[in-house]
Amino acid sequence: MAVISSGRRGDQVMLTSKLYEFEEPLCIQFHYRLQESKPGTSGSLSVYLLSKQRVPVRLRLEEYDTVFAGGWRKGCVYIPSGTYHVMFVATLGLPYHSDIYLDNIVRGRVHRCHYQTIVKPTGIFLLINSA
Repeated sequence: MAVISSGRRGDQVMLTSKLYEFEEPLCIQFHYRLQESKPGTSGSLSVYLLSKQRVPVRLRLEEYDTVFAGGWRKGCVYIPSGTYHVMFVATLGLPYHSDIYLDNIVRGRVHRCHYQTIVKPTGIFLLINSA
């Protein structure tokens, strides 16, 4: 996924998986790059689990390896057992200076990511997609 920053600061692009049953806990590992041409201009990458009812729970993105060629990083998120959509959300920073890239998404061993207790949110949540 490549998000080219020709939009407005705060614009978002979402990549959402199909509904998947995770029979046991695992990690999702991936490469990502947050372009920052000037300090403080970069965007952000967040990862969420969506329940069948599409209630979002934000996961802690962990960088588990050093930065390598071209500014790419290796990251992972812990996925507990259950049935979820996995959603990557790229949020733009400064226009034309904050491209975001995501590549090589794979399932991995749990030891790569720290176990996280998932606290289910309460209340009403709306996913709003601004056009």
